[in-house]
Amino acid sequence: MATGFFQKRIEEIINNVMGSDDTASLSAEQLDQLSSQLALYFSTVLLTLAGVLLAGLFVLWMVRRRSAPASTANKELERQRLLQEFESQFLAINQQPALWLTNHATFDAKVVYEFSLALSSEIRWTSPQEVEISWHMGDRMVTITDQQDMLTANLLDEILFWFRRLDRAVSSELIKVEDIYSLWRQILPFAIDNRFSFMAAYFAEDKRGDLEDIEAIRQVLIGVIRYCQQHKHTQPLSYINGRLDSLFFDELPKGMKTGLEAAKQNPLSRKEPVVMDEVPVIVQETKPERKEPLVINPEKVVEKPKNQTRREPTVSFDNMDVERKKPE
Repeated sequence: MATGFFQKRIEEIINNVMGSDDTASLSAEQLDQLSSQLALYFSTVLLTLAGVLLAGLFVLWMVRRRSAPASTANKELERQRLLQEFESQFLAINQQPALWLTNHATFDAKVVYEFSLALSSEIRWTSPQEVEISWHMGDRMVTITDQQDMLTANLLDEILFWFRRLDRAVSSELIKVEDIYSLWRQILPFAIDNRFSFMAAYFAEDKRGDLEDIEAIRQVLIGVIRYCQQHKHTQPLSYINGRLDSLFFDELPKGMKTGLEAAKQNPLSRKEPVVMDEVPVIVQETKPERKEPLVINPEKVVEKPKNQTRREPTVSFDNMDVERKKPE
């Protein structure tokens, strides 16, 4: 069928190319034989090319089929390696001694505590308009609470870099959101207790107006919370409900605010710091003055002499013989 089609097309081409005299010199049998040969030649070439193409596609399919399990296994190994790396990095940050608590009765002001204590419910961060920076023992310190608790500033940079690595890994599809959900205990504390507002005030240029510097933190937090809402993970949602940072709550999409509440702002009175090295002041106690007894009827009171003289006993020698000798 394909040969007959090519044969007719070749006859038309021959008639158009060759002149009337050349065509007349060829008999009908010769013209038919020439066109059939050419049609057979071209159809053979096309079938050969089609066969080679099909064979190539089959080989490519087999190669991809064999390499797919290997690539999937390699990708899974890489994903597990990245997750383990993120866990180790945050564990190292969490264990760094970087927190000074100067005004807590239950903590010693001379001890440098690990950063993990700063993420507990006992330390409520502040959302300042301007971050207070000081130098303590050669470190750059920032005041994170109203009670003058101080944190090493370079630790905030390490936290920001950690969130940026997480965000890039998710954006490049090296890991999925369901992978970083396993780190929700390390991620979600930065969405509560004014920690997001403090990070914004510390990193943003115009103090809470531009969140571009901490965009990675916002994206990771929103991704984890959205995953919890979609898959109905109630424990992380109960952990942040009622404690969400007010600035972060405003940044949430409208659909995600359902069922969540921001923390109520309860301004704490600022306390004077407790100085642990202060020398105790010795208070000298004064003895109470002796009070005179209360006299009800002064006429009947008989005054006793203050000093009484001792009287010597009277000895009489009238009936005694003084010159009597002692018995031998």
